[in-house]
Amino acid sequence: GQLLPTRGIDDPLTLLTANEVLGGGITSRLMQDLREKKAWAYGVGTQARMVRETMPWLVYAPVQTDRTGASIKAILDDTHAFLTTAGITPAERDRTINSQIRELPGAFETSNELISAMIRNNTFGRPDDYYARLPGRYRAMTIAELDQAARAAIDPSRLLWVVVGDAKLVRPQLEGLGLPVEEPTGRPHAGL
Repeated sequence: GQLLPTRGIDDPLTLLTANEVLGGGITSRLMQDLREKKAWAYGVGTQARMVRETMPWLVYAPVQTDRTGASIKAILDDTHAFLTTAGITPAERDRTINSQIRELPGAFETSNELISAMIRNNTFGRPDDYYARLPGRYRAMTIAELDQAARAAIDPSRLLWVVVGDAKLVRPQLEGLGLPVEEPTGRPHAGL
């Protein structure tokens, strides 16, 4: 993951929407590459966590042990391409926007969901009609705006990787990528 130069109170809707294309959904580029094309992972994704202040951007990918290094390289390559030469396509933009709009009614099916939305509005300093205006905001998003939001926030060179696995199998793969490797010392305590 990495800390983004973005705060939740900045209303980063365009960044969150661009993230859906890269790794936020089942049709995302990372999911299509690592799961569908390469079959190295059951799931892979990214998440720009909505918190009030500095937002973290997280990449998660439970992959085959023997494909750990290759998976990290693929994630880095796909992310770099997304942020430079292979930005969002018209089909990706339309699919993502339509999906985001169609999910809105289901987000208010229970009283808990409604109260949660009100709390989010308060937490992030949003107006009471925030959700009523979302479909129009989504429809107005351009490919250029989505690309710019992702490019301004996400920096794959700043990612901090936490890799869990058999060190003797994984470490050589990471060293082959040129990533610095630190292993924890000591034994974990029971219950932690």
